[in-house]
Amino acid sequence: MRIVIIGAGEVGCHLARSLQDEAELILIDVDAKALASAEEGLDALTLVGDGTHRSTLIRAEIERADLLVAVTRNDAVNLVAAAMARRMGASQTVARVDDPAFYDTDAGFERGALDIDAVLCASRLVGVELLRRLSEVRARQVVACAAGVLHVASHVLREDSPLVTRGRARGTSWPALVRAVVRSGQLRPVHEVEHAELGDIVLLAGAPLGVLEALHSLTPASGTVRTTIVGGGDVGVQLARLLGPLGLLDRLVERERQRCWTLAEQLDKVQVLHGDGTNLAFLREEHIGRADALLAVTGSDEANLMTSLLARELGVDQVFALVHRPGYAGVYSHLGVSGTVSPHETIAQVIHWLLRGQSTQIVGHWPLDSLAVEVVEIGLGETETKLAEVPLPPGTIPLMIAGETLRTPGPREILREDDHLIVALPSGRLPLLEKALRRRAREQQSGKRSA
Repeated sequence: MRIVIIGAGEVGCHLARSLQDEAELILIDVDAKALASAEEGLDALTLVGDGTHRSTLIRAEIERADLLVAVTRNDAVNLVAAAMARRMGASQTVARVDDPAFYDTDAGFERGALDIDAVLCASRLVGVELLRRLSEVRARQVVACAAGVLHVASHVLREDSPLVTRGRARGTSWPALVRAVVRSGQLRPVHEVEHAELGDIVLLAGAPLGVLEALHSLTPASGTVRTTIVGGGDVGVQLARLLGPLGLLDRLVERERQRCWTLAEQLDKVQVLHGDGTNLAFLREEHIGRADALLAVTGSDEANLMTSLLARELGVDQVFALVHRPGYAGVYSHLGVSGTVSPHETIAQVIHWLLRGQSTQIVGHWPLDSLAVEVVEIGLGETETKLAEVPLPPGTIPLMIAGETLRTPGPREILREDDHLIVALPSGRLPLLEKALRRRAREQQSGKRSA
């Protein structure tokens, strides 16, 4: 496999290190010193040049590239380079675009713009991962599928669950996102389960914010939501805009006074506080210790680390911090803060997901903790396929289809080329699924040759 990376900054170098054992790499940058620094400890060819110029891409033999990733700090450069490379024959192209105004939706991952296979917004990808972490506060486990576009959560029904209390007198009215139930170790589709029972484990599947909201509705005894965000930058504002209107955010703390006034006008149903998240006296005065969760998402790693440590000392059980510097998460972990999220790592995860989609039909699989159930993501890559024709093993439950939109799988559903099917299946049956998909692929290939 041949991969071209444009941009030898922190993101480009981190991505190159994560891919160097899997592919032949070419790293391009206009800065010769940046490339010389990147070469240390990195197995990659380097090329000094402008990634938006045809001459540079020709020197990189872009027509042979399986993937081009443009991750400079300039959105316009990344878009032009990726679009140009696609026109010149690169099999797949990806551009990092950090301006949220570029996107049509709140997602951090979109396909098809300027004929580019994928555009990625680092701050939004981080935001989606933080939503997953918040969901885990009220779930047994939450896995991110389809590059974070879809979350699947497992949740145990307790005595105070509204599903248990309401379902005792009559049949349970299951929330739309509940797709399956595990009872006594057996995986069952939700439409076959008439009553919810104490101890049932429900599987929810949907958009990240929808899953978080559904989990809150299933845990009313958890009390008042007291999630606090420290940092009014891109990540903090995007999360506040999502969580505030749903009543899932208590307040946002920002250090710059003028920025506070701006955010107070922009954000709906969000209390904006002017203060320093690294100041212990301020945190005590504002009773930060009563928060259910705290997100430290300023632009400074040192400030995020200090805020996280102080919040833990004041009694906040769930603390999550944004880490900008590659490798700095280890420092947080050493000091007892393990809930870290990195924009470099989230971008790398999406790139690896795209590569898996090129090479295999099983794009990802996740065993669910303490359950004999696995979540599997399938990408057939076919123009059109009926869901009923996908060779799923007995006991498999389709959860959701992730494509241009998220869709609930129906018996007559048609899967398109870019669609990924997310299913839950009993543990031990993944080899059966892989074998059936390989056999189907061979039969289709044989049919094409015969035709």
